[in-house]
Amino acid sequence: MRNEEPLTVAVVGRGKTETAELLRRLTGLPVEKMTPCQAARSQKNYRAVVVENYDRSARGLSSCAVARFTLACRTPITVVGLDDPEGQRMAKAMPQGVYAYSDGRPQANLTAKNVHLRGGRLEFEALTDDALMRVQVPYGRTPRLYDHLAAIAGALALGVPLAECVAKLNDTTVEREDRSQSDPEG
Repeated sequence: MRNEEPLTVAVVGRGKTETAELLRRLTGLPVEKMTPCQAARSQKNYRAVVVENYDRSARGLSSCAVARFTLACRTPITVVGLDDPEGQRMAKAMPQGVYAYSDGRPQANLTAKNVHLRGGRLEFEALTDDALMRVQVPYGRTPRLYDHLAAIAGALALGVPLAECVAKLNDTTVEREDRSQSDPEG
């Protein structure tokens, strides 16, 4: 008897991100991290592939994007960032199921707006076609906006509601502190 749909989600990137762990927390699904070379050689089927195409050090597309494309073409859902030209080309070239994320591009399915670093946390508004929610996460040593965007986009593409994603990510201690202060907009 064959499985109708694989459960595992692939996160393809350079490996030094938090995306896979965040995606596990948001979806409850098994997540496999792999390099682009591993993705190109993989014969496994995945429920979705989250492509970490943005390379901070190069301020553009990672050099192994073509290898990621190989796996993504065989997967029903591909999650890709639109903040570089190669990510945009990859999204257009995909034969099926693209879910895009961005730091500011309105054509993405998930867009970060009003990104700030405040009091030891990364804050941004997550905007989809039908929802806008505030995300507040501790940023540790390095703020990781793209890790959070990729993980949220992956979860949304797999059917997890934005409100559930935000609830799982937000630091509840920070939320309580913010609610106790007077907020002229809230």
